[in-house]
Amino acid sequence: MNDHTESEVIVYHDDTRKAGNDKLNGHILLFVPHSVSITQTGTLFGPIKETTQSWQTLAREILRLREQFQANHKFHFKSISGKKWNKYNQAEKRFVELGVDALRSKKTKYFPNPLHCKMAVIFFPNPVPSNLEFYGGEDKREKQLRFMETLLRMLLKGAIHYLYSTNHKVRISKIITDGQPYHRRLSEERVLWRLIKQQLIDEVRLYATIRLDSEIIHLPSDHKMFSPESEDYFHANMLQLADMLLGSTVQSCLKGIVWESVNPRTGQKVNDKKSIIAFPVKEMLDKRKRGKNFRHSGHYRSFTISKAYIKDQQWQFENILTQDLKIDACTGQINLFEFCVKGEQ
Repeated sequence: MNDHTESEVIVYHDDTRKAGNDKLNGHILLFVPHSVSITQTGTLFGPIKETTQSWQTLAREILRLREQFQANHKFHFKSISGKKWNKYNQAEKRFVELGVDALRSKKTKYFPNPLHCKMAVIFFPNPVPSNLEFYGGEDKREKQLRFMETLLRMLLKGAIHYLYSTNHKVRISKIITDGQPYHRRLSEERVLWRLIKQQLIDEVRLYATIRLDSEIIHLPSDHKMFSPESEDYFHANMLQLADMLLGSTVQSCLKGIVWESVNPRTGQKVNDKKSIIAFPVKEMLDKRKRGKNFRHSGHYRSFTISKAYIKDQQWQFENILTQDLKIDACTGQINLFEFCVKGEQ
């Protein structure tokens, strides 16, 4: 049997600045299918078509998670702080686990029907003045934003080419970005329409298309600003999921995970909450280290993590791997069954 998959996706965008020791900037694109259609051919009874409403399923699980932990706060990775583990931290870790499961192409604990979400992250240094000369605009601020838009467009094009294939076609309906963090809105012409023009002359691969009526929507990521019955309420939650996945990727690749008990008890003292919450993402990203065996993983081609920089006036790209697990300083070793607090035995 052969499977042919088609996804109609909403892309959620968030960014970060001065991340990690190298103070890199970053973009994340989280591809959440509104619907996924899978057609099986070569069966005894002819083609069989199944459709999964991925967006609705993920939204329902997020709502269930909030109700379970009575967590109505905004999930924001940078806001995670303190030393005492609480139920909201447990909700944050479960939220990340939910995102990791949503990226699988195989059935999971939360999703018996795979959602086929995908994630693309790119990190990059601030451009030097000589590199900004190639971008229009009356002042440095505008030139920097156009530089960011160029990177975002390259990430979008590279992601849809790598993450999808002739056996899994994708069509992008819109991009929803977290608020308006710049001095103006992101340019649809520079980010979307240049790719649409390329697809009209076959420079974008035929299995990846952008709807002609697509748009960039600037939406606050605080779900409390919207009615729980509205679509914007769930769009805001999806933006929070993109934020938590990006923060977890920064922690895994640029800062490093410090080993602690991955399942601490409520009220237990911990040294690094962010490491615990980000650990499911590190486990996912580390699957790339399996080499050829990674192809058999449900996370194969569900994410891409890269770094971009300009060298000799040319764009250069390289893959970013996770940092090695940092051993807890108080024990000097990894201990799966005991939790150690510095200064205590």
